[in-house]
Amino acid sequence: MVDEKLERLKFKRLNRILAMLLYDMKDLPDEGRDFPIRWYIMHMYSSSQLAKLLAIHRGIEPELAGIAAALHDIGAVVTGKHEGHAVAAEKYVVEFLTRYNNESKLYIITEEEMDTIMNAIVKHSEKDKDSNDRFVELLKDVDSLDRYFHGVKTEGAHFERCNRVIKELLLK
Repeated sequence: MVDEKLERLKFKRLNRILAMLLYDMKDLPDEGRDFPIRWYIMHMYSSSQLAKLLAIHRGIEPELAGIAAALHDIGAVVTGKHEGHAVAAEKYVVEFLTRYNNESKLYIITEEEMDTIMNAIVKHSEKDKDSNDRFVELLKDVDSLDRYFHGVKTEGAHFERCNRVIKELLLK
């Protein structure tokens, strides 16, 4: 039996954002990139799904978690470089969400939500640091777990986070 609350979850903003990101990314060249664009597209979608699941489990707003997960590597997508991509993302997230709000009108992302998303994205690469922000920690955990599930070499703080989340979800 599906919980009545889950049946009412709305993901209109997230679905529109995913569509916009795919449109923006699908024809980008791989040349000069640290990772192929297809990796980022795959990672964007699967991270978004994992974020919603983990957010529901942790009592965090799932659509907002999905949006942050979808956008978390936009710095690497735009610059082509993984090094420093989390901090570099700030400018691109603001531009993207402003464009989304201008096009959407009905289902905008509020300033407070933008701040929450931005804070998590800028800090998501700090896997070895624990913060008191549940939203930041969720994005770090999702990024680590998604990479692991895609078969990317996972060690150190990434691996520790994966183990914690798998235990948390009673998968091990």
